[in-house]
Amino acid sequence: MVLRDDVVRALIHESSGDRIHDGVQRLSLLARDSHAGYAEAADWVRRAAEAAGLEDVRLEAMKAGPQWRAIRGELWVAGPQRYRVTSHADLAMSLAVGSGSFEGTDLELVDVGLGARDSDYVGKALKGKVALTRGPPSAALRRAVVEHGAVGVVSSYSTPPWNLPHRMDGDFPDQVGWAMVPRTLVPPGARVPFLFMVSDRVGRELRAQLRDGPVKVDVSVAAELSPGHFSIVSGVIPGRDTGEEVVLTAHLDHYKPGADDNASGAATLLEMVRTYASLIQRGVLPPPVRTLRVLWLPEFEGTREWFAHHADDPVRRVAHFNFDMLGASLSRAHSRFLVTYTPDWNGSFVNAVSESTVAFMNRFNGVAYPPRKDFRIGSVTGSRDPLDIHMDRYSRGSDHQLFNDHGIPGVAFSTWPDDAYHTSEDRPGLVDPTQLHRAAFAGLATVTVAAWAQGPDAVELARLVAVHGARRVAEDEFRARRDLAAASRAELPVSYRLARAVVRAAYQREREALRSCLPLGASESLVKAQVKGLDAAEAQALGRIAADVKLRGPAPREPALSTTERQARAFIPRRVKGQELAAFDEVVGKAPAEDQPRVAAVKAALDAATEAMRQRGEGELRFYQLADAVASYANGQRSVADIRDAAYAEYGHVFPVEALVDLFTLLERGGVMTRAR
Repeated sequence: MVLRDDVVRALIHESSGDRIHDGVQRLSLLARDSHAGYAEAADWVRRAAEAAGLEDVRLEAMKAGPQWRAIRGELWVAGPQRYRVTSHADLAMSLAVGSGSFEGTDLELVDVGLGARDSDYVGKALKGKVALTRGPPSAALRRAVVEHGAVGVVSSYSTPPWNLPHRMDGDFPDQVGWAMVPRTLVPPGARVPFLFMVSDRVGRELRAQLRDGPVKVDVSVAAELSPGHFSIVSGVIPGRDTGEEVVLTAHLDHYKPGADDNASGAATLLEMVRTYASLIQRGVLPPPVRTLRVLWLPEFEGTREWFAHHADDPVRRVAHFNFDMLGASLSRAHSRFLVTYTPDWNGSFVNAVSESTVAFMNRFNGVAYPPRKDFRIGSVTGSRDPLDIHMDRYSRGSDHQLFNDHGIPGVAFSTWPDDAYHTSEDRPGLVDPTQLHRAAFAGLATVTVAAWAQGPDAVELARLVAVHGARRVAEDEFRARRDLAAASRAELPVSYRLARAVVRAAYQREREALRSCLPLGASESLVKAQVKGLDAAEAQALGRIAADVKLRGPAPREPALSTTERQARAFIPRRVKGQELAAFDEVVGKAPAEDQPRVAAVKAALDAATEAMRQRGEGELRFYQLADAVASYANGQRSVADIRDAAYAEYGHVFPVEALVDLFTLLERGGVMTRAR
């Protein structure tokens, strides 16, 4: 790392995972997915941030609208041996947010299985009854309620699709899943159905009772909508250069308890603020060069609204660090501690800083009893789990994606997977104070470089970027040459083009990373020399790839350009200013009938890409919102054909050029993209 040892020790020993865990316990008492619970959490964070030393702390009101509140929610099995199945008072997430009011007795419970297929409903009358499903409740709400007239749904589903490689419903039979009733499910003025969530064990009990005969249930739900708004908690640690900012975020919303997701991130930010304020006040650290902007907000929607108000602030945002799901016990929740790279098109010094921090932490915390006690990052009440932190290729799935979409290099810290993710078992007991301390240090170390580096520090940073960049481009070259070696002779022309694209993208990423050190004060002559060295190394790498092809003998010529390929090379898309965060799904949801064939073609190509990457062993979050990830390559300089090759370099999948032309045409027609030419 480029930090001095005395600074590293100060960051380790001033911060505390035990204090963070106290904050996790406090926040996990609140149902932050509803207005009242979120408002209480935001007010507590505001007061805690002020006490920790954050300045200019304020609540920024988000857009007002109807806010849902549960007054009562109970589900009973009726009959002589009447018993309560679940209630909102016992577990807030058992009544899904958005559920409508309803009073009913002796309602027949009907098992609809997964609730998504036509066969699930054959021979079943549902009008005025309650559907029981073990599948995703969204499908049962749409099919059982909207199409077949059920008054509500009971679901034992608990595992989101992107977590299926890590757990299945039933692996943890007492988990209750988190769900919502979409506001758009029924037309305005129509009765909104209720949705109760129960555990897999309870679902199996109900189905066993149904096998013995009819089951009747009593339902009592009282809920209301009232005007209100969520808020963003914002504050700063002022920098000496008020024209530059480093942004830190943690989403504050989510279900009760939501200990790892994301009370852990919110509480970790508080401890980072307290650590910095204390070290600055004591003179261990000077005030930062760049202002630290700290935000607690609702995931995605809060960030979107913050950008709507602050995208044009007269500051340069140097980097972004996102803290989401930080504290899962690596041993008990079967998790890994991860830091993501920025996307290849958004190369930055933050990748090398993150890599060096990861290497330091693994070196001195990879065993239960490390010899360097001054570099041990532990806690009084936490585990002695050996640390195993990893860097992961860019994936979406949290607020860092929105900062990257705005061109601000953003990395994410997280523990993933998590056996209790989005369930009632996401409790403080599965959150490890030692892991929280390690997450806080990882954030403190990387943020300190980004916010304090200047002059000689920036020169050292540029050298660090060059060293780590050399390792990354070597790995990319290996991947390109490996895939080229696996290609058949008939595939060689296309594989050769793609191998060259991988190498070129890698070197361009590292050139941009080096140049990102210039605004921090790195020597221009040094960076120019380092970039020149990359140019020479790139030429040598391309030469090695050409030699690999030559050794295979005369290769078939690449086919003549198709009409679509010519279109792709001539089509240079550029994002419309102000539409940086517009999502593909939003655009195609409004597409006219004549564009539906294009929509279908794009979705088919994305489905094929998703399945190919899944079969290759990629994590589910790697291809989350894949259309938007590909669209983010549009910069007014790359053609659609260039984007195809760059996306291959990032994701290792060849997207059909026809589908990419359709994708960018749809985004253009939706007002999100324009053509540079």
